[in-house]
Amino acid sequence: MRKLILLLLLVSTLLLGLTQFVPQSYDFLLLSRDNAKYYEQMKKVTLFDTLINGLGIESMIQGVIASQLVKYGAKIDQFNELLSGQILLIQKDQDFFLAIGPGKETEKLAKAIADFLGKEVWVSAQKSYVVVSSNKDFAGLCLKGGGVVPAEVNKHFEDPSVWAVGYSPKRAYDEAEFESLLVIRVESDRVSGFLQWKARNDAAKAIISETRPDPSYQLHKDPNLSGEVFAFSNVQNARAVKTILEQVAGDLAGNVLGSLGQVFGISGDFGGITEQILILSEKASGKMAMSFGFSQFVESLFEAQSDAVSVEPSFYAVMEAQITAQEIAKALGRGEVSGDELKIDNFTVKCDGRYVRVFSNQRSDEKASLDKALKLFDPNRHSLFVFIDFAPIIEKLLGVASQSAFVAVGTVSNDAYITEWNIK
Repeated sequence: MRKLILLLLLVSTLLLGLTQFVPQSYDFLLLSRDNAKYYEQMKKVTLFDTLINGLGIESMIQGVIASQLVKYGAKIDQFNELLSGQILLIQKDQDFFLAIGPGKETEKLAKAIADFLGKEVWVSAQKSYVVVSSNKDFAGLCLKGGGVVPAEVNKHFEDPSVWAVGYSPKRAYDEAEFESLLVIRVESDRVSGFLQWKARNDAAKAIISETRPDPSYQLHKDPNLSGEVFAFSNVQNARAVKTILEQVAGDLAGNVLGSLGQVFGISGDFGGITEQILILSEKASGKMAMSFGFSQFVESLFEAQSDAVSVEPSFYAVMEAQITAQEIAKALGRGEVSGDELKIDNFTVKCDGRYVRVFSNQRSDEKASLDKALKLFDPNRHSLFVFIDFAPIIEKLLGVASQSAFVAVGTVSNDAYITEWNIK
């Protein structure tokens, strides 16, 4: 017991400099430690070695940053030292606060970072730390401090493989309330971790119960699935899927989803479209399978011939849903309906009364990655499954063999929903 207390005190001491910025109230907190140490370990993982060393991403980024720092009399070594320590991220509503350090010459570094990020953010040097925030008033609350890091967060740092821990005391979705925990590890051959959503009331417990997998799930056997990226949803009720999607749609639509929309040729407000589609979720069972094909698209971007035509990514999705093409067109406010088909942008949507299938114009016949995914997916245990096979993409880009992949699986344990993931 004494050793445990001493260990917890040591962890708290290591993070003490950053925890002075924890406010009394927040929606989400993330702490990382010994960034330089874990970054060097991460570079030994196959995928990150390929990206950082094989593609030279690190040297390219360092060059851009160095040219920015020199304007203010700062050096890249000083910037690297700042990043090598700890990071604290605080989020409250739409505002964020980021503290990085400790380091030297933080006044110079803060000016360089402020110039690089622009006037939309507030940047300041606080002794040996540089802090960045979306809102100066919110930054003031964080600088005032007064909050504490939960003991559960510090406890996870007892594991030497843990790089960062995130915690949210309360996430509310209508009447449901959850407590969430995020853990990121760096192991010898992979980066891994988990995200846990723990129910805080009966409404949340009801949603988690709806995420239990259905052993009769068969959509992963659909013959149209192909490519390198796969996602299977195997839950009892679409409300569980809708709850998560509604939370992320607003934040992602203008960024990740918006970018994908441009790649696929989807015009208009992607966030608005996402919200409109969610309205129809009450007619869906919660069972769905999706696939993307990216390797040929990536390869076409790097073709030596200047007149080479880029290939669009392929996309296919199938879901159990009693929705008509007319209902989807009405929800989206556009598209051409012909019988049970809807043409919208670069997609064809087919509705047969029980299933809705979405095809992109580009089709893929690649099945090797699907075979890898199906060896890992268990419909008896997994209510969520995501698999990204980086091997064919790396092989087409660099001409080297690879076994790199990303895997995420969602399972239910008592009153908690846990998503475990790893990248190798």
